[in-house]
Amino acid sequence: MTLYNTLQLKSNILLFPSELLAEICENLSPQDLYSLSSVCKKLRHFLWSDKSIITRQIWRNSRNKFYPNLKPIPLVGMSEQQYVWFTVLAKQCQFCKESNKNLLKRYWEFQIICCDECLSKRIESHQTLVTKYNVPEDVLSTCLNLGNRGYLLSHIKSAQIEYSKAIDKDSWVTHKQMEIIDQKCRIISILLDEFHSDYKPMTTIS
Repeated sequence: MTLYNTLQLKSNILLFPSELLAEICENLSPQDLYSLSSVCKKLRHFLWSDKSIITRQIWRNSRNKFYPNLKPIPLVGMSEQQYVWFTVLAKQCQFCKESNKNLLKRYWEFQIICCDECLSKRIESHQTLVTKYNVPEDVLSTCLNLGNRGYLLSHIKSAQIEYSKAIDKDSWVTHKQMEIIDQKCRIISILLDEFHSDYKPMTTIS
């Protein structure tokens, strides 16, 4: 009986401390870890915690062992779990569940995987955001975009909330702009690596 099936049968392993669970997970692939996290709430909480050092190490070890060609996390703010899911595990649109790989694409700028139809529903052009929604240019300058296609609306909304709460708005904008420049450089590096690497490109769904 596999570990996965054992856990499905509510084995006493669910009562084990995190350190022992970490040892059990040591040799599991990212796919196995993802399956394991679906067994129950306790395991999902344990394996998807973005604050646990143990959890981060589990996913990092699994990535290094089963996907050695994947570089360390390339984007600021991305957890080990998110990185592995984004580059290896995700096989369908995050919104409509479309699974035709020819219709899907990874968007590093937004850290989402989706079909073009779903993306179009969630982005808006720079001009529309300024003229129709009255979004300040300062806010737009702190968000990544897809050029003429526009910005992810959820990112704009979050940025607007942060901007409204900022006491020193100029300092906040400057800080965010520096973060965006850093992220853009990282994304360019990712795309160049994918272009030159023999490893299967991560901007297409396998």
